[in-house]
Parts: sequence; C-alpha cells; structure tokens
Amino acid sequence: MSIASEAYTWLGTPHVNGAKVKGKGVDCGMLLIGCLEGAGCCPKDSIKIKPYSNEWHLHHSEEWFKGYVEKYCEEIKLDDLREGDFLLYQFGRCCSHGAVYVGNNMVIHSVVEQGTILSSLDDVMFVDKKGKSRLRHVYRYRGDLDGHI
Repeated sequence: MSIASEAYTWLGTPHVNGAKVKGKGVDCGMLLIGCLEGAGCCPKDSIKIKPYSNEWHLHHSEEWFKGYVEKYCEEIKLDDLREGDFLLYQFGRCCSHGAVYVGNNMVIHSVVEQGTILSSLDDVMFVDKKGKSRLRHVYRYRGDLDGHI
C-alpha cells in the first residue's frame, strides 16, 4: 500500500494528542508515522517520539517535529510534490502541523475538534491572517525517493 493510500484509511479518526490508533485517535504528527507503518515503510512502533503537549509549539522555538521528519525523509521542492509526500506547516513559533499529500491539490491531516480530514492545499487554515502560506517544508520518505517503497 502507498503512503497516500494508507492516509485515506485514517479519515474520520478523531484527533487525540499523542495517539496513533486508527479509528480511535491520532494527531497530525502521529498520522505521518501511522501512514509510514501502514504502508510497510517501517515496523509498527519502531519510530519513538518523546511525549509532548498539544501546545508545545506555542512555548518552544526548537524544530523538533521537523527534526523527527528529517530522520526518515528528504526535503524536496514544492514543485516536485507527489502523492505520499509530507507537508509541514508553521503554527506558533515553529513547524507544528503535518499533512500527507494525496494528489489533486488535497491533503489528509488531523485537526483538533475535527479529526482526520481531507482538505485542499488552498484551505484557509493553511494561510495566516496576512494571507501568507503557513507551509514551510515538503518532505519525501527516503525509501520512496526513487519512486518505490
């Protein structure tokens, strides 16, 4: 299964900070890990994340979310975006929201009070009050850099 196909299987999962149980609870960062696991890119529970609060990004500038993604992915240019790539958005002081690109200008991500949803890249949530995009980085799983998992 591809990363993008796996992302679709998480749709409707409620947002629960720090959780990674399909149909029961997941947050945006754990969704990325769940998609890697479900697509067969890594063994279940092999990626270890330190516990975190759902407001960590409001109080810290350290790019720890980005750092975890960079352990498994390579940054790519937005114009090279393809299904299964990860997008990182800045809310607060650092990158704190992740999404999986599933094609056709759409992403799957987990949102507080909405759960895991399908959204357009043009969704207002991805733009700040001044109309500037919150998108900061696009990554591709290292095992898929040649187009194969």
